[in-house]
Amino acid sequence: APENYKRGKGSGRMPDLLQSIQNLLIYAGSFVVVLSVVVFVHEFGHFQVARWRGVAIDTFSIGFGRTLLGWRDKHGVQWKIGALPLGGYVKFADDADAMSTGPRERIDDPEVLAEARRKGLFHAQPLSTRSLVVAAGPVTNFIFAILAFAALALIIGRDTTDVNSIPARIAAVSPGSAAAAAGLQSGDVIVAVDGAAIANFSALQSAVGPAAGRELAVEIERNGARQTLQLTPTRSNLGRAVLGVTGPLPLESERTIEHYNPIQAIGVGANNTWRIIAQTVTYIGGIFTGRESGDQIAGPLGIINVSGQVASSALNGPAGGGEWTDRVGMLALALLNLAAVLSVAVGFVNLLPIPILDGGHLLFYGIEALRGGRPLPPSAQEWAYRAGFAVMASLFLFATWND
Repeated sequence: APENYKRGKGSGRMPDLLQSIQNLLIYAGSFVVVLSVVVFVHEFGHFQVARWRGVAIDTFSIGFGRTLLGWRDKHGVQWKIGALPLGGYVKFADDADAMSTGPRERIDDPEVLAEARRKGLFHAQPLSTRSLVVAAGPVTNFIFAILAFAALALIIGRDTTDVNSIPARIAAVSPGSAAAAAGLQSGDVIVAVDGAAIANFSALQSAVGPAAGRELAVEIERNGARQTLQLTPTRSNLGRAVLGVTGPLPLESERTIEHYNPIQAIGVGANNTWRIIAQTVTYIGGIFTGRESGDQIAGPLGIINVSGQVASSALNGPAGGGEWTDRVGMLALALLNLAAVLSVAVGFVNLLPIPILDGGHLLFYGIEALRGGRPLPPSAQEWAYRAGFAVMASLFLFATWND
C-alpha cells in the first residue's frame, strides 16, 4: 500500500485514512475527557457529602460495564473506571442497585433501624442526611461551572471588541460553498462588492443578502495585494443569499480584552452559569407552549460531535498555525469551557422531578416529609421508578434521533 501510494495509485487514500483516524481520536477523546470530568464532579459531590455525614460507601464508578481499572481505598470504597463512558454512580453499602432506588431490604424494626443508622447505611439515615447527599451532586455541578467560567474569565478575560470596527476579514470558508468555488480563503479581507465599499462584516451581509443567484464582483485584499473574484451567492433556507463564509476574524491588534480580578471573575462565572440555567428553563417552557421545537435536545452523539468540533477548532487555530504548546493550551481552555456548559446541563437535568434522577429522589423525600416521616409504599415507588425509566429512555431515543 505505501508503494502504491508513492506511485500515485492510491489516489490519496492513505492520507484520507490517517485523517479519519485522527478525527476519530480527537472526537472520541475529547468526548470522553469532557464527560468524564463532568460525571466525576457530579458523583464526587454525592461522595464527599456522604462521607461527611458518615454514610457507608461501597463503590465510586466513572462509566458502566466491565471494569477497566479499579482499586479499593483504605475506607473500603471500590474506585473503578468502566468500559462504557456514558455516566457514573456512587453506590452506598445498602443500595439495591447503582441508582439508589431503594435498600436491599426494608427495615421496620426501630432498634434494627437505629443500628443500621449507626453503621452508616444510607437508606436508614435521617431525611436531612439523605436530602443533602442527593442534592450535593447537582449543586457541585453548578459550583464547578462557576469556578470553571471564573478561571476562564481570569485567564482569558472578556472579548469586548466592537466587531463593526473590524474589516470584513474571513474567518472560515465552508467547503462546497460559492465562496470556496470562487477561491476565497481564510484571512482574505473583502473590501468591495460590485464597486461598493465594504467597511465590515455587517455591510457585507447587507450587500450580499438580496443577491441570491446573481453574479457579484467581489474585490478582496490578500497578502497586501488586491484582486477581484466573480462569485454567485446561493439561497439559504431563510431565503437570503449566502457566500458560505464566517467572520469577522479580528487580528490581535484589533481586539479589546477586558480583564478581571478574582472577585470579578467569580461574578462572571456565576452570571454565566445563571444565564445558561435561565436559557434552558425558557427553552423547555417554549417546547411545552409550542414556541420552540425539540430539535436542540442533544444526546451522546450530539455531545461527541460538539466536543470534536471544539477540539478540532482549538487544535487547528484560526488558520491552522501556532506552536503546538499554544494549541494544546487553547484545547484545554476550550474543553474546560465545554465542560462548564455541560456541567450546568447535567446539574439542571438531574434536578428535574423524574424518578431515578436526583430530583425524583428529592421529590420522594419531600412527600415523605409531608407524610410525617413515612415514605411512599414500596409498590408506589417501584411504579414511579418504572415510569421515570420510561421517560428517560424515551428522551434518550428522541435525543439520539435528533443527533
